[in-house]
Amino acid sequence: MSRHKEKKFFFVVNPRSGNYREKVVRKRLADFLSAEGVSGEVHYFVDEETLRQSVGRAIAEGFRSFIVVGGDGMVALVAGHLKGKRLRMGIVPTGTANMLAQLLGIPVDNRKALEVLTSSTRTKTIDGLAISGRLFFMNASIGLSSYSIQELRTEEKSLLKSAAYVLAVLRSMRKAVTRTFYLEIDGKPRQVEAAELFVDNAGALGTPRYRLSDARLDDGKLEVCLVHKGTPAEFLSAMLDIFVRKNKRAIHWIGSAEQVRVDCEQPLPVQADGDAVTETPVTIEVVPAAATFIVP
Repeated sequence: MSRHKEKKFFFVVNPRSGNYREKVVRKRLADFLSAEGVSGEVHYFVDEETLRQSVGRAIAEGFRSFIVVGGDGMVALVAGHLKGKRLRMGIVPTGTANMLAQLLGIPVDNRKALEVLTSSTRTKTIDGLAISGRLFFMNASIGLSSYSIQELRTEEKSLLKSAAYVLAVLRSMRKAVTRTFYLEIDGKPRQVEAAELFVDNAGALGTPRYRLSDARLDDGKLEVCLVHKGTPAEFLSAMLDIFVRKNKRAIHWIGSAEQVRVDCEQPLPVQADGDAVTETPVTIEVVPAAATFIVP
């Protein structure tokens, strides 16, 4: 790849991301694209179809570096359009949590994240998880967390940031009941009783220091975990498992897999990377080497 192409960037900006500040982002992008040896184009996200067309055109025009100014959901959406192509991605984090950027070591400060794009020659290739034809990177879950995503209010998310998720969980507690799940873990059937079921690709939740499982972004496997009881005490214990304890008591690991199928007696919502995506029955599978990111 030539030096010229390495410094040609196609930006996808999500103006609805949780920490997006229009004046700041526009100025920093303008400064970045006016720097010597840098060229590029900026696409402001409106809808998925327009994004698909814009990304396809950019690939045809020779762009090889696609930079997302947004959160985890927008990163995954763009990565889905680049899957299977030898292209690089970058992240300028403006989401609420920016978990993927943190795991990749990308600065959450906009200015420093932009500097990485021109100063670093390092990349990291990671796995994704596929659900209903869409690509995600972090985790999928069914139970209290997926119901809480339905309760998440946009105005609270913009104002309260991560605390909005806590309020959504509290509003959803009435739906936290133990159910029978019918699983196929790499084709092997298993029946479990759970109030919360996780299929994890990243291992962390909230920030890199808070561990949900032993999953890694580049090991070609998904980790399946659950919380048995749908009681406030059990979910409090699960939170302690994530934020405090090294040895987990409420979160139970039940297997590693390349593909997991989940069904239940009644259709249940499924969330992935903080978005409501489908209902059970659902098949979740790992996508090895799904995307390559520019990292410090």
